[in-house]
Amino acid sequence: MKKMQGNFFLFGVGPERLPFVSTRAAELLSRANKVILDQEISDLAQDYIRFQCEKNKTELLTLAQAQTLKNLCGSEEIILCLSKAKNWGDTPALPDFLKGKTIITEPLPSLESGKPVLLLQKESAVEMEIHNAAGSIQQKTSPLSGKRIVVTRAKTQSESFVRGLSQCGALPIEIPSIRIEPHPDHHGIVEAIAGLNAYDWVVFSSTNGVEMFFSLFFRKFQDMRDFGGARIAAVGPATAERLKQLHLQVDVMPDKHTGKTLAKAIDQFDALENRRILLVRPESGSADLPRLLEEMGAIVDDIPFYCTLGESPEVMENAFFRAEGADWLTFCSASSVKHFHDFYHLPSLLKKFTALKVASIGPETTKALKTLRVAVTVEADPYTVPSLLDAMEKYEAEQGSR
Repeated sequence: MKKMQGNFFLFGVGPERLPFVSTRAAELLSRANKVILDQEISDLAQDYIRFQCEKNKTELLTLAQAQTLKNLCGSEEIILCLSKAKNWGDTPALPDFLKGKTIITEPLPSLESGKPVLLLQKESAVEMEIHNAAGSIQQKTSPLSGKRIVVTRAKTQSESFVRGLSQCGALPIEIPSIRIEPHPDHHGIVEAIAGLNAYDWVVFSSTNGVEMFFSLFFRKFQDMRDFGGARIAAVGPATAERLKQLHLQVDVMPDKHTGKTLAKAIDQFDALENRRILLVRPESGSADLPRLLEEMGAIVDDIPFYCTLGESPEVMENAFFRAEGADWLTFCSASSVKHFHDFYHLPSLLKKFTALKVASIGPETTKALKTLRVAVTVEADPYTVPSLLDAMEKYEAEQGSR
């Protein structure tokens, strides 16, 4: 009997021999560890799936090959089976060797659903809208449709970005240049969490900081009320949103998402003289924010909760990208710039692929790129992933209108 652990997904392609899939199926295709292909689906869809698997170094199996494997799915793997759906709204038939297993299935979108679909065309995907009244399909154009876009974020952070690109019809190429690990020195962290009631403010500089802080917090405490009465500051909207998801009130978030503006915003909200502040940050975080807070009279415990490390060469190597390049490189942190450059050498890469454009999420990332003499094509404003997508779309739209 096959070991079926991991996450197993079954999605429809069709209807019949037409090459349509849901946007969710295309997003999963970019993240899957193994893809199982039903050879009854459209030839165009098969070509697209093979192209994506080769690009992402994903193992591709036919239904017959998958049936013979003893250990099909590892504990942390994503397995995606793409099989023929006969009609709009239909879920494909479950292969016999998967019956009795825990499978997450999704039908091909129905005409009544109003959901977008992707038309697969060998090496590209175009987002479309389907309409029930006339049974018609209308292209939903995006200037990023068909563009090959490199995502350098950590694998644990890239899902929403990759999904957004896929929904635009872009071709995401995941080359994570960093990974996030808990800081090895737990002494200061344990003391800070145990003494939370002594702080007037807790300042979070990133969503990673929020995740690491509360993963350790809940090892000691069982109730969010043990957080105490400290006010909370977040450096940007993504960090603030993650805190709100934990039902925590964010007292201060500056309009400009930099350490300098954050320090000023806290001081305006609550004079910093003699205020005790816990700063939750990465090991390689900028020294500007703790210095500014201390200059304003605060007593700062500047504690690294996590490390940003370079990904392994095995994860970063992408033969397709090295040979063919891409349309865009995207960077969401200075550390992703550093580690991507260490492996691919950005100036040489841009000299080889002269049409390659560079997108930065904000000033610190742009600063890191300019230090390497890399020209930045677009910078997000505000400094969020949705704004980064918008900036690239706007640039491509403007170029297309010339």
